[in-house]
Amino acid sequence: QGRVVDGNLRKVILYLFATSLDEVAVLLAALLAGLPLPLAAVQILWLNVVTEATLTVNLVMDPADGDEMRRAPIARREPLLGQAALRRMLLLACTSAALGFGWFAWRLARGVAIDQVRTEVFTLTAMCQWFNALNCRSATRSVFDRQSLRNGWLVAGLALSVVLQALVLYVPMLAALFHAVALPPATLLALAGLATLVLAVEEGRKTVARRRGSRRRDSSSGQRSAAQSIDRS
Repeated sequence: QGRVVDGNLRKVILYLFATSLDEVAVLLAALLAGLPLPLAAVQILWLNVVTEATLTVNLVMDPADGDEMRRAPIARREPLLGQAALRRMLLLACTSAALGFGWFAWRLARGVAIDQVRTEVFTLTAMCQWFNALNCRSATRSVFDRQSLRNGWLVAGLALSVVLQALVLYVPMLAALFHAVALPPATLLALAGLATLVLAVEEGRKTVARRRGSRRRDSSSGQRSAAQSIDRS
């Protein structure tokens, strides 16, 4: 149970760092490019307080994977964000930031009104955070694995976050408060399709990680077999 708690804390820390760095990177890129801010202050507050809050607590409640006691012991001085986790964090954050800033710059260049573009970036960032919550559940297991839906709390949190985001976009009082405009369904579909690239990039990394892990296990198994043969001889 201690390993389960430790693993879930690492997932949450990875998620929070990746999503926070994503927002900072988008804002910094816009400033350096001399463009308007892609997110209003109240929208950033919403992403940090509401979107993340509906997912982080539920991510902590992830059930055990089942192989915790077959893993190597955790060193006492091992940091909560090791080198591998830092690389994952940068990959997740940079992918989301590139999508957000790229969409922002492209839509501004097409002459779209700034309030609509900010709403689109606001929604795209929230979608990327939804997908990154799924990405952070495991360093190697695919999101499309059947076990990925075992955490009913996380599924419920995702559903709640989607509903709350829809309310912000389509309830006039909330839309005015958060400087948002109602987005047409075609735009929402385009944003959702773009956000899935966050999943695709991380799935590619996981595939490479699984193959490397399989080769290491095969190599270790071969070495043990050779050692046992020598011992018997």
